[in-house]
Amino acid sequence: METKVFSRKEKKDLTPKQQKVKNILNWVVNILCIVIIIFSLIVAIFTIVRSANGGIADFGGNCYLNVMSDSMEPTFSEKDVIIGKAYKGDGSDLKVGQVITFKITRVVNGKTQNTFNSHRIVEVKNQNGVYRFTTKGDNAVRADSNDVLAYNVVATWGSVDAEGNAHSGKIMKGVGGFANWLNDLEHGRTRFFCVIVLPLILLFVAYGFVLVRSLIIARYENNKQVVGEQSMSVDSLSDEEKRRLAQELLASLQADGAANAAQADAEETSEAETQTGAEAETTDDGVGAPQDTAE
Repeated sequence: METKVFSRKEKKDLTPKQQKVKNILNWVVNILCIVIIIFSLIVAIFTIVRSANGGIADFGGNCYLNVMSDSMEPTFSEKDVIIGKAYKGDGSDLKVGQVITFKITRVVNGKTQNTFNSHRIVEVKNQNGVYRFTTKGDNAVRADSNDVLAYNVVATWGSVDAEGNAHSGKIMKGVGGFANWLNDLEHGRTRFFCVIVLPLILLFVAYGFVLVRSLIIARYENNKQVVGEQSMSVDSLSDEEKRRLAQELLASLQADGAANAAQADAEETSEAETQTGAEAETTDDGVGAPQDTAE
C-alpha cells in the first residue's frame, strides 16, 4: 500500500469563479497603482519645473497658473487653472484690458517669497520709456494700490485687439484646488511629502517585495519541476531496467568497498614493516654495546 507524507497542507485549487474574481482584483490593483504613479509623476514634474522657473510652471512658453482667489470672477474663479503666455517684454506692447500675471515679493517669517497675482490692466503709464501698469481684479471695487513694473510681468492671459476688446484665454475649470492645497506657503513641503513622495516610496517597496517573492516562487517551482522530472524518469523505467540499475549500483558499491579494503590492508602492511624494522635496529644496538668489568 502506497502512502504519502506531506510536510505542508496542500492548497485547495481555486474554482473558476474565484479565479475570475482574483484576476479582476489584480487588474484593479494594477490600474490603481499605475494611476497613482502617473499622477505623482505629473505633480512632481510640475513642482520641479516651478522650482526651476522661479515659481512658474512654464512648458514651452505656456504657463500653467493656479487661481487662488475670486478677485477675477466671473472671468475665472478660484481653483481654476489659466494657461498664459510667458512674457519677457519691456511693456510697450501691453494694452489696457490685458490680463497679466505679475510677481509680488513678500517677506514671510523672515524669508523672502515670491507670489503671483493675475489682474487686468486698467491704466498704462510710460515714464521716460519705463512702463508701469495699474491693475484691478474684475471682481474688485478699487484698483490695486501698487503699480506693476514691466519687469515684474511674467505672463499674459488672453489678448486685446486693435479696438480694445479683450478676449479670454484658455482655462482649465476646477482643476487647481488640489494644487492650491499642495502649494500652501506654510505647509506645502509637508503635504507634498505625505501625498506624493511617501505613497511612491511605499508603492516601490511593495512592488519590490512582490518581485522578490515572485523570483523565490519561480525558483521553487523550477526546482520542484526538476525533481518531478527526475522522479518521472525513474518511474518510467521497466522492471528489467530498474534491476539492471540496481545491480550496477551494487557492483559499484562493492568495487568501492573492495578498493577501500585493499587500501586499508596496504596501510596496515606498511605500518607492520615499519615497526619490524625499528625493532631490528634496537636489537643490533644492544649486541654491539661495550660492557663494564670490575677488577
